[in-house]
Amino acid sequence: MDLRKHYKLYKSGKQWCVMALATLASIIGVATAVSADTTVTNPGEINGSTQINVINNVDSSSTLNGDQAEQAQTAQSNEVVLNSAQDSTAAQSAEPASASAVSEEKTTAAQGSVTAATAVQNSNSTEISSDVANTTTQVKVAAASSQKNGWVNENNHWAYYQNGQVQSGRSYSYLPTITANGTGAGHDWYLVDNGVVQSGVQKWAGTYYDFDPTTYLRVDNSYVKSQWGDWYMFGQDGRIATKVYKWMGTYYYFDPSTYLRVDNDYRQSQWGDWYLFGNDGRIQTGVQKWAGTYYYFDPVTYLRVDNDYRHSQWGDWYLFGNDGRILSGLQKWAGSYYYFDPSTYLKVTNKNFTFAGMALHADASGIITGQNRNSSFMLSIYQAALDGWHQYGVLPSVTAAQAILESAWGESALATEGHNLFGIKGSYNGQSIVMRTAEYGAGGYYYINDAFRRYPSNYESVVDHGRFLASNSRYHNLLWQKNYAVVTNDLHADGYATAPTYASNLNNVIRTYGLDAWDRQVF
Repeated sequence: MDLRKHYKLYKSGKQWCVMALATLASIIGVATAVSADTTVTNPGEINGSTQINVINNVDSSSTLNGDQAEQAQTAQSNEVVLNSAQDSTAAQSAEPASASAVSEEKTTAAQGSVTAATAVQNSNSTEISSDVANTTTQVKVAAASSQKNGWVNENNHWAYYQNGQVQSGRSYSYLPTITANGTGAGHDWYLVDNGVVQSGVQKWAGTYYDFDPTTYLRVDNSYVKSQWGDWYMFGQDGRIATKVYKWMGTYYYFDPSTYLRVDNDYRQSQWGDWYLFGNDGRIQTGVQKWAGTYYYFDPVTYLRVDNDYRHSQWGDWYLFGNDGRILSGLQKWAGSYYYFDPSTYLKVTNKNFTFAGMALHADASGIITGQNRNSSFMLSIYQAALDGWHQYGVLPSVTAAQAILESAWGESALATEGHNLFGIKGSYNGQSIVMRTAEYGAGGYYYINDAFRRYPSNYESVVDHGRFLASNSRYHNLLWQKNYAVVTNDLHADGYATAPTYASNLNNVIRTYGLDAWDRQVF
């Protein structure tokens, strides 16, 4: 059979593979023997090496099925068989030649085999490279499809991915809406920390916000229980509220340091005013007890009411002083005196009673008058004596005793004509009165005419008396003294009066009429 036809028959079946391998081994052996003394590279080794490399490349570059592997080996074997057959035909038809000619011929045949084998390798390499490229593309596509994107629930925490990555750090970002199944339509603002959405009370941009644990959205204008159990108020812009804040139709106060609601306390607001907050934190109105006494807070402004007579939430009327505290005892209001029971704080009406050495009467409207001349005079100077202490530090009992002693219970000419109860000389607001007065000297008493201050009422006379003592440095030692005996002695020693019995006379008046009770009204 013709060698070329034999080659064609070989390609039709795999059983020729064994014959091809045997033929190849024979050619390699002959070529090795012939060219042992030459420097030509052994074509069998090159071809064998190429075959191994091709197979290795196939194994390492892609996974082929059994038929593909066999086809790759068959292609190489066919080229080797073809070359060997050609070499054999040439040897049979040619004349015998020298060993050198045979070596040259075999070398040429071997080089042809190498060329054919290289072509096979290149062809296989192209096919393998194509397979590898396809495989790599499939891997890349698979990797791309497996990258995390959008909201991903990891260990019951939602994390936001972009191309398989989460944003580092903490940010408040406009992101796709979180749904039960992950990323939904629309966008919302979320606080994320290293990609993980946050909930509960969280600090951001220097303050605190609350984020709903279900929707993760910012909570506005709501009173919320935090993740650690405390309650906090969040405003219309979501920020945590401090100081006075309106909620559910009333006002509360939230501490600027702890952010917690303040209960049962009197606090200064962010705009400077003071408000009282009750046991449930709500702002208070009407009559309220605070720090051991009672105050009144206006129902409209919520501010404390000072120096006013107010109708309480339960219907009774009470008087509140300059410092807002509820008043009891004898009090002057709207030009008249009233008496408020020390236990009930209610105004006394239609009653006779004694207070601070004075015999008093309360009529049907509660207006107080003295039951006798002395009590009426004492009542006319009572409030002024108390105010003289508050303003200048002159003891009320001593002021009253001086007024009684020097004005003869308000009956002297200087007292009746000019309300000057203390005989202070000069003028008051440009007003004076000239009177004959007795002076005491080395030869005893003598009389002179002098100008004395004229006052519009007994009240102004008493207050000006306190001002007079406070403005003269020689009397500073008696100011703010709480023992009347010390004060009367200092008055005499400082030269207020020239009579040697002046101090003892004052002490007798104080004891006789119980004027030390006036002192107890101011301290």
